[in-house]
Amino acid sequence: MSSGRAAQRSEARELKVFLWAAAATVLMVVGFVAWMLFVIGGDRVTIAVDDIGEAVAALAAAVCCGLAARRQSGRQRLGWSLLSASAATWAAGELVWCVYEVVLRVDVPFPSAADAGFLGAVPLAAGGILAFFSTPRGTSTRLRLWLDGLIIFLALIFIAWTLGLKIVYAEYSAAKFMKLIDLAYPIGDILIITLLVLAIRRARDAAKGTLLLLLGGLAAYSLADSAYAYLNATGAYGAVGSVLDAGWVAGYLMIGLAALWPASIGRKVVVEHPIDIWQIILPWIAVLGAGLTGIVLALTGHSLDPFQTLLAGAMTALVMISQVYANRESLALLIESRLSASTLNDIVVNAPLGVVRIGLDMRIIQANPRFAELLRRPEREVFGALLSSYLPPDQAQRTAEQLGSLSEGTAAAVDSEAEAVRGDGTSMWLQWSATAVRNANDEVDYFIAMFNDTTARHEAEVAAVANINVLERLNRLKSEFLTMVRHEFRTALVGISGFSELMRDSTELDLPTVQGFASDIYNDARRLDGMLDRMLDLDQPQTDKVGIHVEGIDLAAAVGDAVALARGSTTNHAITVDLEPGVPKVAGDAARLADLLRILLDNAIKYSPGGGGIVVSCRVKPGQVIVSVKDHGIGIPAGLDDQLFTSYQWIANNPTAKVMGTGFGLPMARQIVEMHGGRIWFESEAGVGSEFHFSLPAQTKKTAQAEAATPEAA
Repeated sequence: MSSGRAAQRSEARELKVFLWAAAATVLMVVGFVAWMLFVIGGDRVTIAVDDIGEAVAALAAAVCCGLAARRQSGRQRLGWSLLSASAATWAAGELVWCVYEVVLRVDVPFPSAADAGFLGAVPLAAGGILAFFSTPRGTSTRLRLWLDGLIIFLALIFIAWTLGLKIVYAEYSAAKFMKLIDLAYPIGDILIITLLVLAIRRARDAAKGTLLLLLGGLAAYSLADSAYAYLNATGAYGAVGSVLDAGWVAGYLMIGLAALWPASIGRKVVVEHPIDIWQIILPWIAVLGAGLTGIVLALTGHSLDPFQTLLAGAMTALVMISQVYANRESLALLIESRLSASTLNDIVVNAPLGVVRIGLDMRIIQANPRFAELLRRPEREVFGALLSSYLPPDQAQRTAEQLGSLSEGTAAAVDSEAEAVRGDGTSMWLQWSATAVRNANDEVDYFIAMFNDTTARHEAEVAAVANINVLERLNRLKSEFLTMVRHEFRTALVGISGFSELMRDSTELDLPTVQGFASDIYNDARRLDGMLDRMLDLDQPQTDKVGIHVEGIDLAAAVGDAVALARGSTTNHAITVDLEPGVPKVAGDAARLADLLRILLDNAIKYSPGGGGIVVSCRVKPGQVIVSVKDHGIGIPAGLDDQLFTSYQWIANNPTAKVMGTGFGLPMARQIVEMHGGRIWFESEAGVGSEFHFSLPAQTKKTAQAEAATPEAA
């Protein structure tokens, strides 16, 4: 903050100094002109004021330019240093002039040391202006610049020759060497003005004020030089001097003001504009002046002398060369511009993204072929259509709001994703970004948007989320499965460990008790072995009839055997059999079917913890036999067929989860039924009980004959 305030104070101080210097310059020039007009104080005083005033003005310019050189760097420092040296050299020549006229009170000889100072200032000033040259602007190249400069120089010489230089050269009755020295003043001034005009043409906005003050100062300086040469040649320049001597005073004071031009004004110019029209026509103003001068000569009956004719011819040739070169440059730029436009058009047309120009009413003004391909619509259908017509209503509303933020200027660009409808009716996802294009009045003209098909990515993200959910579910099931297995194994191992430890440590057990403990240990070991077998069976390939021994099975007898075993395992349940007469045999594996019946009966007993009746029934259907096991327990919620018969499934948040079991039985039952070509399902009502059904194909006569003919194959 402190540095910012210091910079503001410095800028204010620079501006204040410049304004005071400008006011002082105006007062000095007005006072000098008045003194010369009214010859205040007499001839001697006026001569002294004239000579000393010119020297003081030049010295002031030298000091100001020197100070400007200290503040600058690079070419700017070189330019101000040379201008300071030029003003100091001219001031030295004026001081020599003062010695002759004011101190010695004699006429100044011509030529003299004063002329060396005056003419020596010209190349220094020219070098200083050349140092201010910046990079060409617009279409000007270095060759065009110097062609224009030569044309301006010849045009100004033509005008100056017509207005008075001709008199200086042709009618001045002095030696030729003296004529050349006299002509060197206005010609040197014309050279400096030409260079300054070229510098202004190339100048950027920040340097215009400085260069315009330099141009004004050098123009006033040159006017005084030319007037002196003309008046001196015609003998009209008096001993007291001329009011036109104010040109030297005003010129050098303006050069000093240019050196004091506030740097803050240049820093405020941020955006550089292309070359202005006045900068383009500036070099041709001199040519126009030469042409008007020639017209005036013709109208007044004066003819061109050989030198004027030479100048006019040279200007004509240079103008022709400049125009040919300009046309060549323009043609090259036109070709380059068309090539750039063609390249840009190829980029847009062949872009992998859909590029669209959208109006303020959301109507598609222009679109590349890729956009039509994304929507699977003909290009002619896309042009002029509303963008909202390809979007669902909610997406269209959101898109309109986002584009509205660009119109209001609350956002520089928007990036979003929207669902769109293709021409074939399918939906897709488009990722798009847009920005506003403004006109010269800073109003939004249209929007440029780019669209990319992200349907595959969107679907992949949805699939990834689904896969994550599946993995989480599988991980949960794995944990539940391990919990069940651990519980079952631990229950059996606790019994085995407890009975064996008791048998080992006790000395009072009789044989029947030991046999009972051994029987319990044997049963727990068998249960563990059976559980491992079920786990292995669930991992076996589930192909038809693989791993089964097919034979004709008396299903009624198999049911009876299974019920007898189940009755021995429980005392709280009454198990009854309801067999339809004439139950046919089924083709299957007796051991597997016995496991199937055992699983369903064990399941009925487990899910009837409070006891109750269990009914096993058989019904004959065409080509199949249906076996049902019904209990009157807690029941299983309906709609869980797939979950109950899926491997390692555990149904939580329901009363059945409180029943101890491994979760292997029903999946194994399903596998056995499907291996025999049947189907298994269940019916249940919470609090009433469950009824499991499975169907098996009945054995046909053809199957029975085949088995009887090849019994060994079984």
